[in-house]
Amino acid sequence: MSETVWDALILAFALTVAVGDVRWRKIPRVLTTTAVALGLIFHLVHGGFVSALVASLIGFGLGLSFFQLGAIGGGDVKLITAMGALLGFDRWLRAMEVAIVAAAIIGIAQAIRRGVLKQTLRNVGELVRWLVGKGGMAHPVINVKNEAMVRAPFGVAAALGTAFAIWKP
Repeated sequence: MSETVWDALILAFALTVAVGDVRWRKIPRVLTTTAVALGLIFHLVHGGFVSALVASLIGFGLGLSFFQLGAIGGGDVKLITAMGALLGFDRWLRAMEVAIVAAAIIGIAQAIRRGVLKQTLRNVGELVRWLVGKGGMAHPVINVKNEAMVRAPFGVAAALGTAFAIWKP
């Protein structure tokens, strides 16, 4: 399989996840687990297996840490892990850098659209105080499970980051 075809499949995966995250606020497990397996197999056959494995493991560890803090959902953890397996370390790192910035911009835009930017900024301050005081515990109210909070669909941000990582050599 050529790198161009592989990149097209990765983009198709990222766009599918983005649409599902916006439409249903879910990232299906079958997509992410299949992507992890296919990514590792692809890199085992075509080179870059260690890079893909390391990116997946780091992605899983970081994702799980943010999940424990209530910052992201379980689907996001699996997505970050899958992107590592698909992209390999260098491209995964670029994709995640862009995705984090994109998620912040999407979150700010949603807060402005909903008229809750000041409250959102106060919540950020409260989270920082909470994390400094409580360490690795999720805030009881300001977390991803609270439907009233402004939430950015990370699948969209990850798709943007992936497109950037694939486009930029």
